[in-house]
Amino acid sequence: MRALETAISAPWAMLPEAVEQVLEIAARENSTTPEALEAYRARELKRSERAGVRDGVAILYAHGPMFKGANLMTEISGATSYDRLRRDLQTALDDDSVGAVLLSVDSPGGEAHGCDELAAAIYASRGKKPIHAHVSGHGCSGAYWLASAAEKITVSDLATIGSIGVVLGITERKKSDEARGITHTEFVSSQSPGKRPKMETDEGRAQIQKYVDDMAQVFVSAVAKYRGVSVEKVLKDFAQGGVEIGENARKAGMVDAVGQFEDVLQSLASRTRRSSSTPKPSPSAALPTSHRALVEADPAIAEVTAPAPAPLAPVETTSAIEEFRARVAGYAEIDGQDHAPELFAALRDYTTVSAERAASILAAARKDFGTISVSAEDAYAIKCMKAGALGTENWTIGVDGKLNSPLNPDFFP
Repeated sequence: MRALETAISAPWAMLPEAVEQVLEIAARENSTTPEALEAYRARELKRSERAGVRDGVAILYAHGPMFKGANLMTEISGATSYDRLRRDLQTALDDDSVGAVLLSVDSPGGEAHGCDELAAAIYASRGKKPIHAHVSGHGCSGAYWLASAAEKITVSDLATIGSIGVVLGITERKKSDEARGITHTEFVSSQSPGKRPKMETDEGRAQIQKYVDDMAQVFVSAVAKYRGVSVEKVLKDFAQGGVEIGENARKAGMVDAVGQFEDVLQSLASRTRRSSSTPKPSPSAALPTSHRALVEADPAIAEVTAPAPAPLAPVETTSAIEEFRARVAGYAEIDGQDHAPELFAALRDYTTVSAERAASILAAARKDFGTISVSAEDAYAIKCMKAGALGTENWTIGVDGKLNSPLNPDFFP
């Protein structure tokens, strides 16, 4: 009954009838039904991630009841985890092949905790990539909280929007326990009179009411901020805890447009195609040819060798080439010594520090952190390599400090 007890005691930003459905599911958490198995199997096909991509648009699904973390409810009951949705959002933002994000919403709401953090993350994503929300079915309570954080909300004609507010249910079992002969004795520290408010008193009920009102105020303030309106307008025009349908929600300012999911998707896809069709200079285009090959081999180098605002002249000089070759030779000479391999690789590949200066830095690091420890096999092989033993001419030390040699075959492709 742990899932049921957790569900009963949590504050919800969800439609009342949906809360009842969640409690019903929680009450049969140990029963297995064909529907539950089918939902679980379908989710397994998605490898526990619910994001999809179409025409360069990432689709994030906020469907069903929503919970802070993934659990049995999210796995087999068609629910959504805020944490998982947050990871999907970050994946979409980090993926260069994704040009826009579409939040697909069909949810009565969910647990209040965690909803605010995800909504704030969605709002903070504005400007990084276009991020829109489409509501089909329900966009209520916590689900509307998330949708409001997007740049634009489009809803279907029959979508149900609103239910702004927080609900907290408290189950009183005292009488039923007494009927069964169960007595609970609880001691509360005298310094903490507010720790166990008594529901049978006006003071206790007022304390709980304040808690719920304070949470709802956070909800209302967030919606006002995300929608760019005043708190007073949200309280007055956004259904006052009730719901609005499609066009009525648009007229009230709760959403931006009425339309279908495919239309919103194709609109975002068109923006993505227009953006991607604009030619973008290669990150290595303004670098001398001697550096260009390195950048094209590893694009990450472009970030640390980025040119000044004025483009560099594409003219090579003999001295520049010789200087580059001398740097490469200098690093090759100190390669394989008993220094920190990752620091060595970073200095060599991601900075313009000379080999001589790098040797000083590595020596200082060695004093601070001690000599790098290697296995007995590697230590013996390194000695052979330094002595110029036959067959060791091509041995090297990897960036992880391990020897790239026949003694360590795992390091070969």
